[in-house]
Amino acid sequence: MAVMLMAMMAVSFVSCGGDDDDNGNGNGGGGTAANSLVGTWSRSYSTYDGTSSKETYTFNNNGSGTYKNAYQTASFSYIAANGYIAVKIRYSDSSSTVEDVWSYSISGNTLYLNGNSYQRQ
Repeated sequence: MAVMLMAMMAVSFVSCGGDDDDNGNGNGGGGTAANSLVGTWSRSYSTYDGTSSKETYTFNNNGSGTYKNAYQTASFSYIAANGYIAVKIRYSDSSSTVEDVWSYSISGNTLYLNGNSYQRQ
């Protein structure tokens, strides 16, 4: 399912590559809107046992990125369009990859990713 969505999103990039809006709906490889996603975003949260923790996403302008929290790190590739990010994640402690689709939007220096808010670093 995620592969099919990624393919559909890739087609939409070709058909609307001239969009220069800055609403956080660009692809992971260029364009004004994609540049608003590029950077490092972090949030602090409490774990199930009440321990404070932090997680950080870094989105690079070439469609790659990294994820880090207190328990694991991961590298990923992504394509972003129309408020969704299709990702392929490889966690450092696993040889397998996970494909997923996340919803997102950006308002100022805040990234809303799957209902969580992250601040630009």
